[in-house]
Amino acid sequence: MTAPQNPITRAIWDGTLPIKFSLDSTEAAALGAKAIVEPYFIEAPRCSYFPLWTSQIRKYFVDMALNFIGDDAEIWYDVDGTPLKWHYPIGLLYDLHTGYRPDSNSPPPLPWPVTVHFKNFPTDKLIKAQAIDATQDFFMSMIKEADFLRNGSTKKVMNLSKNDQTQLWDGLWSKNYDKFWSVNYRLVINDGQMPKHVPMRIYLPDNCPVIQEPISPIDENGNQLTLGDVLHQVLPELFPSPLPSENASAAPVPVIHGIIPQLEIPIVWASQNLCYPDNFLHIVVLLGI
Repeated sequence: MTAPQNPITRAIWDGTLPIKFSLDSTEAAALGAKAIVEPYFIEAPRCSYFPLWTSQIRKYFVDMALNFIGDDAEIWYDVDGTPLKWHYPIGLLYDLHTGYRPDSNSPPPLPWPVTVHFKNFPTDKLIKAQAIDATQDFFMSMIKEADFLRNGSTKKVMNLSKNDQTQLWDGLWSKNYDKFWSVNYRLVINDGQMPKHVPMRIYLPDNCPVIQEPISPIDENGNQLTLGDVLHQVLPELFPSPLPSENASAAPVPVIHGIIPQLEIPIVWASQNLCYPDNFLHIVVLLGI
């Protein structure tokens, strides 16, 4: 089966972020650096994960004569002193930690400055595990969790062949849209059936706990809910109406993949077309300008 020719999922898949990786200045001397270590720049897919780039980043800094003999699991990243959760997609981390509103008059903070650490892994804030294997395990657990929310079981994922399950991860790893979506399409489209619940997570500023609730895609009368309906249902104080605020710049906005989606779009459509590869609709809520 070939991947669907969906321009929206394709555009999301192709979305990238220029990132500037700088070595933590307090670690440089301890790691044997004799001079200023130049930053490393990459253009990373929004849908990717930092551990998939760690070996490449490590090689650059070690080639700069850093004395580091540990493994990739010891390497971690932070932004403005806040450790970055390695199991979150890169695009989600950017939207969450920069707080950049696409409707503002300011230019986006690019390249995104990220600090690389080779020492003092913050085990009180991040899970330490073998980078690539742990990322794959977490990714597949999210795929299964999304399947459970949609269907009440993980049968659709578990009924995939071993080759298909491997193809999901390999497609993400190799940035191959056709390889990934030719399998994932069968999961998110749900055989044309209305899902029981929508796999979604909502992120608020100031380190608030992530909101994940069982969200039905329809109301008690069987009418499909919109994104605005759901945000109003979950966060009535921030979204007092399912419709856009008249004073848009002062109102909170949802950000998905670096854009502000229309609140009138059906939540099922949003879930199927705007999800990350883990099949969750990750929504960052940003407050008024």
